[in-house]
Amino acid sequence: MIQTTKRIVTCTLLVCLLNTVHAQDQTATVAPPDQSLPESDTAIATRQALRFADSLVKADFYTEWTTYLNLSCPSAFKFYGGKDGYKENVVMVHYRDEPKTEEKIPKLRLVHLMNDVDTWQCVIEKVRDKWDESRGKVKIYTYLIGESTDNGINWKFIDASHNSIQNIIYILPTVFTTMEIPEGKIVYVDEVAAQEAAGSAVKAGHPAVKKKPVARKPTK
Repeated sequence: MIQTTKRIVTCTLLVCLLNTVHAQDQTATVAPPDQSLPESDTAIATRQALRFADSLVKADFYTEWTTYLNLSCPSAFKFYGGKDGYKENVVMVHYRDEPKTEEKIPKLRLVHLMNDVDTWQCVIEKVRDKWDESRGKVKIYTYLIGESTDNGINWKFIDASHNSIQNIIYILPTVFTTMEIPEGKIVYVDEVAAQEAAGSAVKAGHPAVKKKPVARKPTK
């Protein structure tokens, strides 16, 4: 009877020991909580610049001029003789080449980002895809210049295509002179593709064959 009791106690102790070891193993294998590093100032400024630029471009696309003005650099108002003068210029540029109904909102890409203490500035490429009845697909590249004075949190912009590159220093006097601002350009996609195909054919020793115009039946 005494031996049986000893065996029971021994088994109980063994089970408790195994459970303790198993619990320790489980604790050891539990992954620690994800402690991500804080987001860098550059990452924050990049995200915010693109977010505010997207709002500006959408405001132009949908002709929401109050929003557009709120996202524009105040120094631009002074250059155009006041907020009304600036708005008049923006509206004129918009309707000079008004987006067609089937067009999509232009795409954005950050090109340059610089800072001086809490002041950040950027150049964002804006690419508009449109269709020209006589020349086919067209890509229009223009550039937004943005400035933030609160360490990249809030941004305001000017559109470099609304005036000459030389006048930007007057429209935005605080612009960083070391920041490169590309010239806008228009690319006729179908024509470029045809030229590249012709160039490849010449290199291969097979000049591109021009298609003969379709003969039209004489009108009676």
